[in-house]
Amino acid sequence: MEFVIENQHLTVTVKDKGAEITSVIAKKTGIEYIWQADEKVWNRHAPILFPFVGRLKDDSYRHNGNTYTMGQHGFARDSKFSVHERLSDSITFILAPNGDFKAVYPFLFELQLTYQLFENQLAVSYRVKNLDTNKMYFSIGGHPGFNVPLTEGETFEDYYIKMTPETSRDRLFLEGPYLAADRTAVVDQNKFPLQRDLFLNDAIIFKTPEPTTVTLASDKGEHGVTMSYEDFDYLGIWTKPQDDATYVCLEPWCGLADRSDSDGELERKTAIQSLEPGNKRYYVHRIAFF
Repeated sequence: MEFVIENQHLTVTVKDKGAEITSVIAKKTGIEYIWQADEKVWNRHAPILFPFVGRLKDDSYRHNGNTYTMGQHGFARDSKFSVHERLSDSITFILAPNGDFKAVYPFLFELQLTYQLFENQLAVSYRVKNLDTNKMYFSIGGHPGFNVPLTEGETFEDYYIKMTPETSRDRLFLEGPYLAADRTAVVDQNKFPLQRDLFLNDAIIFKTPEPTTVTLASDKGEHGVTMSYEDFDYLGIWTKPQDDATYVCLEPWCGLADRSDSDGELERKTAIQSLEPGNKRYYVHRIAFF
Protein backbone atom coordinates (compact mmCIF):
# COMPACT_ATOMS: atom_id res chain seq x y z
CA MET A 1 0.00 0.00 0.00
CA GLU A 2 1.22 3.51 -0.82
CA PHE A 3 0.85 6.67 1.26
CA VAL A 4 1.24 10.30 0.22
CA ILE A 5 2.59 13.19 2.26
CA GLU A 6 2.92 16.69 0.88
CA ASN A 7 3.42 20.38 1.48
CA GLN A 8 3.46 23.42 -0.77
CA HIS A 9 6.73 22.30 -2.40
CA LEU A 10 6.78 18.50 -2.68
CA THR A 11 4.59 15.44 -3.05
CA VAL A 12 6.21 12.33 -1.56
CA THR A 13 4.92 8.77 -1.95
CA VAL A 14 6.05 5.99 0.40
CA LYS A 15 4.96 2.35 0.47
CA ASP A 16 4.58 0.16 3.54
CA LYS A 17 6.69 -2.62 2.00
CA GLY A 18 10.16 -1.67 3.13
CA ALA A 19 8.94 1.80 4.22
CA GLU A 20 10.42 2.77 0.86
CA ILE A 21 10.10 6.13 -0.89
CA THR A 22 8.75 5.56 -4.39
CA SER A 23 8.33 9.12 -5.63
CA VAL A 24 9.28 12.71 -4.87
CA ILE A 25 7.74 15.26 -7.24
CA ALA A 26 8.33 19.01 -7.13
CA LYS A 27 4.98 20.75 -7.43
CA LYS A 28 6.34 23.82 -9.22
CA THR A 29 8.25 21.98 -11.97
CA GLY A 30 6.69 18.52 -12.04
CA ILE A 31 10.16 16.96 -11.83
CA GLU A 32 10.28 13.38 -10.53
CA TYR A 33 13.47 13.02 -8.49
CA ILE A 34 13.28 9.34 -7.55
CA TRP A 35 14.31 6.48 -9.84
CA GLN A 36 11.20 4.59 -10.94
CA ALA A 37 12.51 1.04 -10.43
CA ASP A 38 12.85 -0.19 -14.00
CA GLU A 39 12.74 -3.98 -13.64
CA LYS A 40 15.30 -4.42 -16.43
CA VAL A 41 17.89 -2.22 -14.70
CA TRP A 42 17.36 -1.92 -10.91
CA ASN A 43 13.98 -2.74 -9.45
CA ARG A 44 14.10 -0.60 -6.32
CA HIS A 45 13.65 3.08 -5.47
CA ALA A 46 15.14 3.84 -2.05
CA PRO A 47 15.48 0.71 0.10
CA ILE A 48 16.20 0.76 3.83
CA LEU A 49 19.26 -1.29 4.78
CA PHE A 50 18.83 -3.20 8.06
CA PRO A 51 20.06 -5.15 9.97
CA PHE A 52 23.08 -5.23 7.64
CA VAL A 53 24.62 -2.99 5.02
CA GLY A 54 26.10 -4.77 2.02
CA ARG A 55 26.91 -8.44 1.61
CA LEU A 56 27.80 -10.92 4.33
CA LYS A 57 30.63 -13.27 3.44
CA ASP A 58 28.99 -16.44 2.11
CA ASP A 59 25.66 -14.73 2.98
CA SER A 60 26.00 -15.87 6.59
CA TYR A 61 27.30 -14.89 10.02
CA ARG A 62 27.81 -16.46 13.42
CA HIS A 63 26.65 -15.40 16.87
CA ASN A 64 26.87 -17.33 20.14
CA GLY A 65 27.90 -20.47 18.30
CA ASN A 66 24.98 -20.40 15.87
CA THR A 67 25.12 -19.72 12.12
CA TYR A 68 22.50 -17.53 10.45
CA THR A 69 21.88 -16.88 6.76
CA MET A 70 20.86 -13.53 5.30
CA GLY A 71 20.99 -11.89 1.88
CA GLN A 72 22.51 -8.57 0.90
CA HIS A 73 21.36 -5.49 2.85
CA GLY A 74 19.18 -7.46 5.27
CA PHE A 75 15.44 -8.04 5.45
CA ALA A 76 13.91 -4.61 6.18
CA ARG A 77 13.71 -3.63 2.52
CA ASP A 78 11.40 -6.58 1.79
CA SER A 79 9.35 -6.46 5.00
CA LYS A 80 5.97 -4.88 5.55
CA PHE A 81 6.02 -2.00 8.03
CA SER A 82 2.98 -0.81 9.96
CA VAL A 83 1.92 2.84 9.98
CA HIS A 84 2.39 4.30 13.45
CA GLU A 85 1.43 7.93 12.77
CA ARG A 86 0.33 9.81 9.68
CA LEU A 87 -0.05 13.56 9.20
CA SER A 88 -0.39 15.60 6.02
CA ASP A 89 3.35 16.28 5.82
CA SER A 90 4.84 13.34 7.75
CA ILE A 91 4.48 9.62 8.24
CA THR A 92 6.05 7.15 10.68
CA PHE A 93 6.44 3.42 10.05
CA ILE A 94 7.42 0.69 12.51
CA LEU A 95 8.94 -2.72 11.88
CA ALA A 96 8.55 -4.98 14.92
CA PRO A 97 10.02 -8.45 15.52
CA ASN A 98 8.28 -11.60 14.42
CA GLY A 99 9.08 -15.29 14.21
CA ASP A 100 10.43 -15.06 10.67
CA PHE A 101 13.05 -12.52 11.73
CA LYS A 102 14.13 -14.58 14.73
CA ALA A 103 15.16 -17.42 12.45
CA VAL A 104 17.73 -15.20 10.68
CA TYR A 105 18.42 -12.50 13.29
CA PRO A 106 18.53 -13.53 16.98
CA PHE A 107 17.59 -10.17 18.55
CA LEU A 108 14.31 -8.55 19.50
CA PHE A 109 14.20 -5.02 18.07
CA GLU A 110 11.98 -2.22 16.86
CA LEU A 111 12.88 -0.17 13.78
CA GLN A 112 11.06 3.11 13.30
CA LEU A 113 11.22 5.23 10.12
CA THR A 114 9.85 8.78 9.92
CA TYR A 115 9.58 10.90 6.79
CA GLN A 116 8.84 14.57 7.41
CA LEU A 117 8.71 17.51 5.01
CA PHE A 118 10.17 20.94 5.74
CA GLU A 119 9.70 23.26 2.75
CA ASN A 120 11.79 21.68 -0.07
CA GLN A 121 13.50 19.20 2.29
CA LEU A 122 12.65 15.68 3.37
CA ALA A 123 14.00 14.53 6.72
CA VAL A 124 14.47 10.77 7.02
CA SER A 125 14.74 9.65 10.65
CA TYR A 126 15.66 6.15 11.81
CA ARG A 127 15.20 4.87 15.36
CA VAL A 128 16.56 1.49 16.40
CA LYS A 129 15.47 0.15 19.80
CA ASN A 130 16.85 -2.96 21.48
CA LEU A 131 13.94 -4.90 22.99
CA ASP A 132 16.17 -7.86 23.81
CA THR A 133 17.80 -8.91 27.07
CA ASN A 134 21.17 -9.17 25.30
CA LYS A 135 23.39 -6.69 23.50
CA MET A 136 22.14 -6.21 19.94
CA TYR A 137 24.39 -5.92 16.88
CA PHE A 138 23.28 -4.30 13.63
CA SER A 139 24.07 -1.98 10.74
CA ILE A 140 21.75 0.56 9.14
CA GLY A 141 21.68 2.79 6.09
CA GLY A 142 19.74 4.52 3.35
CA HIS A 143 19.86 3.79 -0.39
CA PRO A 144 17.82 6.42 -2.28
CA GLY A 145 18.19 6.43 -6.05
CA PHE A 146 17.87 9.77 -7.84
CA ASN A 147 17.06 10.25 -11.51
CA VAL A 148 19.98 11.43 -13.63
CA PRO A 149 19.39 13.42 -15.72
CA LEU A 150 16.48 15.28 -14.19
CA THR A 151 15.50 17.40 -17.20
CA GLU A 152 15.47 17.03 -20.97
CA GLY A 153 18.55 18.16 -22.83
CA GLU A 154 20.93 16.94 -20.13
CA THR A 155 22.97 13.75 -20.01
CA PHE A 156 24.30 11.55 -17.20
CA GLU A 157 27.79 12.93 -17.81
CA ASP A 158 26.59 16.53 -17.32
CA TYR A 159 26.18 15.83 -13.60
CA TYR A 160 28.71 15.90 -10.78
CA ILE A 161 29.04 14.92 -7.13
CA LYS A 162 30.30 17.51 -4.67
CA MET A 163 31.09 16.80 -1.02
CA THR A 164 31.54 19.30 1.77
CA PRO A 165 33.40 20.15 3.88
CA GLU A 166 36.32 20.27 1.46
CA THR A 167 38.70 17.91 3.18
CA SER A 168 40.68 14.73 2.68
CA ARG A 169 38.69 11.51 3.08
CA ASP A 170 39.50 7.83 3.26
CA ARG A 171 38.15 5.89 0.31
CA LEU A 172 37.40 2.21 0.84
CA PHE A 173 37.43 -0.37 -1.95
CA LEU A 174 35.52 -3.51 -2.78
CA GLU A 175 36.74 -6.92 -3.90
CA GLY A 176 33.65 -8.24 -5.62
CA PRO A 177 30.81 -7.79 -3.11
CA TYR A 178 33.15 -7.57 -0.09
CA LEU A 179 35.22 -4.85 1.48
CA ALA A 180 38.83 -5.15 0.42
CA ALA A 181 40.95 -6.09 3.43
CA ASP A 182 43.38 -3.33 4.48
CA ARG A 183 43.01 -1.35 1.26
CA THR A 184 42.19 2.35 1.53
CA ALA A 185 43.31 5.55 -0.17
CA VAL A 186 43.28 9.15 1.00
CA VAL A 187 41.32 11.23 -1.50
CA ASP A 188 41.62 15.02 -1.67
CA GLN A 189 39.14 15.52 -4.51
CA ASN A 190 35.79 16.82 -3.27
CA LYS A 191 34.05 17.30 -6.62
CA PHE A 192 34.07 14.89 -9.51
CA PRO A 193 32.04 14.53 -12.72
CA LEU A 194 29.89 11.46 -13.20
CA GLN A 195 31.34 8.88 -15.53
CA ARG A 196 30.17 5.33 -16.11
CA ASP A 197 33.57 3.80 -15.54
CA LEU A 198 33.61 5.11 -11.95
CA PHE A 199 31.18 2.30 -11.12
CA LEU A 200 32.77 -0.64 -12.92
CA ASN A 201 33.69 -2.11 -9.53
CA ASP A 202 30.36 -1.32 -7.85
CA ALA A 203 30.01 1.48 -5.28
CA ILE A 204 32.38 4.30 -4.41
CA ILE A 205 32.72 4.36 -0.62
CA PHE A 206 34.02 7.18 1.57
CA LYS A 207 34.52 7.37 5.30
CA THR A 208 32.69 10.45 6.59
CA PRO A 209 33.41 10.92 10.31
CA GLU A 210 32.36 14.58 10.24
CA PRO A 211 28.99 16.17 9.38
CA THR A 212 28.77 15.81 5.62
CA THR A 213 26.83 17.32 2.74
CA VAL A 214 26.80 15.75 -0.71
CA THR A 215 25.26 17.40 -3.76
CA LEU A 216 24.21 15.81 -7.04
CA ALA A 217 23.74 18.51 -9.68
CA SER A 218 24.58 19.64 -13.19
CA ASP A 219 26.52 22.63 -14.48
CA LYS A 220 24.08 22.72 -17.41
CA GLY A 221 20.91 22.90 -15.32
CA GLU A 222 19.52 24.28 -12.09
CA HIS A 223 18.03 21.15 -10.54
CA GLY A 224 19.50 18.49 -8.29
CA VAL A 225 19.55 17.15 -4.74
CA THR A 226 21.60 17.80 -1.64
CA MET A 227 21.89 15.25 1.16
CA SER A 228 23.22 16.22 4.58
CA TYR A 229 23.85 14.14 7.69
CA GLU A 230 25.96 13.87 10.83
CA ASP A 231 24.85 10.49 12.17
CA PHE A 232 26.36 8.22 9.52
CA ASP A 233 29.98 7.07 9.29
CA TYR A 234 30.17 6.26 5.57
CA LEU A 235 28.81 7.36 2.22
CA GLY A 236 28.23 4.99 -0.67
CA ILE A 237 27.73 6.35 -4.19
CA TRP A 238 26.40 3.81 -6.65
CA THR A 239 24.81 3.11 -9.98
CA LYS A 240 25.22 0.42 -12.56
CA PRO A 241 27.77 1.24 -15.27
CA GLN A 242 25.35 0.57 -18.15
CA ASP A 243 23.84 3.40 -20.22
CA ASP A 244 20.22 2.68 -19.28
CA ALA A 245 20.97 3.06 -15.55
CA THR A 246 19.83 6.68 -15.45
CA TYR A 247 20.10 7.11 -11.70
CA VAL A 248 22.64 7.60 -8.92
CA CYS A 249 22.24 6.44 -5.32
CA LEU A 250 23.57 8.54 -2.44
CA GLU A 251 23.76 6.15 0.51
CA PRO A 252 24.48 7.18 4.12
CA TRP A 253 25.63 4.14 6.10
CA CYS A 254 26.45 3.04 9.60
CA GLY A 255 27.91 -0.29 8.59
CA LEU A 256 29.78 -1.93 5.74
CA ALA A 257 29.88 -5.15 3.77
CA ASP A 258 31.99 -7.91 5.27
CA ARG A 259 35.71 -7.73 4.64
CA SER A 260 37.07 -10.26 2.19
CA ASP A 261 38.95 -11.87 5.10
CA SER A 262 36.01 -11.83 7.53
CA ASP A 263 35.75 -14.75 9.94
CA GLY A 264 31.96 -14.37 10.09
CA GLU A 265 31.71 -13.58 13.81
CA LEU A 266 29.09 -10.87 14.26
CA GLU A 267 30.80 -9.10 17.17
CA ARG A 268 33.94 -8.64 15.03
CA LYS A 269 32.14 -7.46 11.89
CA THR A 270 33.66 -4.27 10.45
CA ALA A 271 31.77 -1.09 11.42
CA ILE A 272 29.10 -3.02 13.34
CA GLN A 273 26.81 -1.01 15.64
CA SER A 274 25.71 -2.25 19.06
CA LEU A 275 22.99 -1.39 21.56
CA GLU A 276 22.62 -2.47 25.18
CA PRO A 277 19.25 -3.91 26.27
CA GLY A 278 16.51 -1.28 26.43
CA ASN A 279 18.57 1.37 24.65
CA LYS A 280 17.71 3.15 21.41
CA ARG A 281 19.65 5.12 18.82
CA TYR A 282 18.64 7.74 16.29
CA TYR A 283 20.02 8.47 12.82
CA VAL A 284 18.87 11.27 10.52
CA HIS A 285 19.65 12.42 7.02
CA ARG A 286 17.99 15.26 5.13
CA ILE A 287 17.47 15.63 1.39
CA ALA A 288 16.87 19.00 -0.25
CA PHE A 289 15.33 18.94 -3.73
CA PHE A 290 15.97 21.93 -5.98
